[in-house]
Amino acid sequence: MAYLFSSDKPKEPVDSSFENEPFVKPTDMFYTSKIIVAPSTIRRSAHGVTYEWGDAFYCWCSLEGREQQAGMFSISGAEDKNPQSSGGLREVTVKQILAREWHGDIHTFVWIDGDLYDVDGAAEHREHGKTHHWEMRVRRAADMAQIPERFRLQPPVPAPDAPVWGESKGVLGWYESGSTAT
Repeated sequence: MAYLFSSDKPKEPVDSSFENEPFVKPTDMFYTSKIIVAPSTIRRSAHGVTYEWGDAFYCWCSLEGREQQAGMFSISGAEDKNPQSSGGLREVTVKQILAREWHGDIHTFVWIDGDLYDVDGAAEHREHGKTHHWEMRVRRAADMAQIPERFRLQPPVPAPDAPVWGESKGVLGWYESGSTAT
């Protein structure tokens, strides 16, 4: 690097950032639940389509139940509630996840209270003033209480050094830059 004058010396970087500060959990609604998130990839072959799970992560979020008024297995009360010869019943009781940080897509699986959930649709980025967050709906894919214990899937355990979604620097104070994002 060239300097204008030979007497100029490079300045030492000033450590004014808070990068080394430990994470302190905020008290807002986006930090009421901690779930396990497992992004996956689709693999197509001559034998069919399979999901390959990636590394698991913890995610701070807010979980909200979204029950349908008409019943657990139908969108409207007029629909047939009996299983068909193929496919069976599909649960329409979904949960909603609100999170400050989300790196998943529609191929992401979520573990909530030991049950496996599938992300239902794309995540939506909500930018309402100071409540910037991601909103996802998930649908239960496996109720582990209904599966014999020897066949139950176990939730993946995130690595001890894996980043926790919602604890990244800049996620908490994004609105302090002067932008109100209204």
